[in-house]
Amino acid sequence: MNAKLVIVKGCPNIDKDIQVLIAKYVKYACQQLGLEDKPITIRLLGSNPNEPITTGAYTPSTKVISSIAGGRHMIDYCRTIAHELTHMKQDYQKRITDNIPEIGGEIEDEANVMSGRITKHFVKNILTPEEKKKLGLGSYGSDAK
Repeated sequence: MNAKLVIVKGCPNIDKDIQVLIAKYVKYACQQLGLEDKPITIRLLGSNPNEPITTGAYTPSTKVISSIAGGRHMIDYCRTIAHELTHMKQDYQKRITDNIPEIGGEIEDEANVMSGRITKHFVKNILTPEEKKKLGLGSYGSDAK
């Protein structure tokens, strides 16, 4: 996998252990979406970025994903990353056009469903009990393999 994580100035400090878990999540999400062979750049932003986004964005022209990390739990901003990765997949499938609604509709609904599905499976079946504890998550799901 060819993914690069960029921690933008203003983003809170993300320790190495959390960066490893983010990489694990991104690898899993890319496998689920069939994006393993695509170059991926993910920017993590602070809580009040001076950018026109809600919690995240995918920019088709640069193939860059941005997610607000400031003030959010890692699993929450990872869910945003999976949402934007789904848009990246849709872009590679030539399904992203200029007149897609930001709320509702096939493209946005698919990204919402896939990000929730990927995140829930990751927490339930991929994270180890120790990783869940480190993240302050409950013991939901089976023991990871």
